[in-house]
Amino acid sequence: MTRTERTYYLVFGLYSLWAWFVAPIYPLFLHSRGLDALQVNLVLATYLIIVFAFEVPTGAAADLVGRKASFLLSCVLRAVAFGLYAVAESFSDCLVAELIDGIGTTLASGALDAWAVDGMREEGDERPVERFFARAQILARVGMIVGGLTCAYLAAIDFAIPWWVAAGGFAVTGVVATVTMRESTRTATSGAPRRHFLAHMGEGFRAVHGVPVLVLVCALTGASFFAAIPAHMLWQQRMIDLSGEGVWIVGWLWVALNLAAIAGSAVLPRLLARLRRSRVLCLAALWRGGALAFAALATTLAPALGGWLLQETSFGLTEPVMQAWMNEHVPADRRATVLSIRSMVGTLGGGAGLIAIGFVARDQGIPAAWMVSAMLFLASAPAYLLLERFAAAANRVPTDEAPAAIPAKASPPALT
Repeated sequence: MTRTERTYYLVFGLYSLWAWFVAPIYPLFLHSRGLDALQVNLVLATYLIIVFAFEVPTGAAADLVGRKASFLLSCVLRAVAFGLYAVAESFSDCLVAELIDGIGTTLASGALDAWAVDGMREEGDERPVERFFARAQILARVGMIVGGLTCAYLAAIDFAIPWWVAAGGFAVTGVVATVTMRESTRTATSGAPRRHFLAHMGEGFRAVHGVPVLVLVCALTGASFFAAIPAHMLWQQRMIDLSGEGVWIVGWLWVALNLAAIAGSAVLPRLLARLRRSRVLCLAALWRGGALAFAALATTLAPALGGWLLQETSFGLTEPVMQAWMNEHVPADRRATVLSIRSMVGTLGGGAGLIAIGFVARDQGIPAAWMVSAMLFLASAPAYLLLERFAAAANRVPTDEAPAAIPAKASPPALT
């Protein structure tokens, strides 16, 4: 295990802990501040719009001025945003906090993964990166379990406490990153680091457009987020309604949700040893759609929760492979920019889904909205089968970095 890999596990694990710390109670918190259903959607839409607008520019900035500096600034801004949320009392307060948090999120989204991959390559590790990302995702999910459970109990005392705790956590993460992260020289010596900022962004878009597998990965990411994000914004209220319990139960359901994703990541290496990546992804989409449809049709807690947990296992299967495919076809000096493009497309899909499926949830109820998401997952499944063909074609094109060999047996993934 390289030094970069160990550092990434530590920093990514801490960052994920605090980034997801308030996730179990987020919609409930907004309601507690007097926001109605429309305002809750507008707050999240603000976040997604900011992420969409800043994703690629911040990725390009990370490529040009340094991935470590970008990540440290992310920790600072998110600490400030979460502190503002702790004292928020109105719709406008939440919008300001969300704007700052959106910018902070984009500063880390492409930079940290790019820093890790380039650092590992510089240290001589040329293995496929799915296994690396899968382990990181399992570690992150463990942190999310501990954090989410703690958050729910703290929120039962006061909704502001989890935000203060997470704000302090981001500050600590920034200190740890300052001490442990070393900026890779890989990108600093690979081209013209002072090239024009806008030109660098354009090169990133051309890098994606010129490789069909990257275009398809981005498109499928957008489609998946269109279906998944609205479903994830609704599960807390649905489970509370079916159980009749208070906020505390959300923490335990959050634990179960993350354990389901960990199970998916854990089983991925065995599946990849028997099936091609594209088939694993296709089966995961079919599984997710079927399980979510089952949860939508359920009228009591046990089957609804069972279907919801089963659909989450497919995320643990899918995300690491998609991350690996992106990293294997990206030039090192544009890695953060290109990874940010995928994140941007996912954000756009998620925002559009929140609006479109949000109307269904408002007018027809959460089960109907979940059924729409389920149908979208099922409809997109066949498209994953094209990824292997596109990837094989891309591997025949010379790049500035030797592509990892991956046909019938690839390595494991990571999560969100």
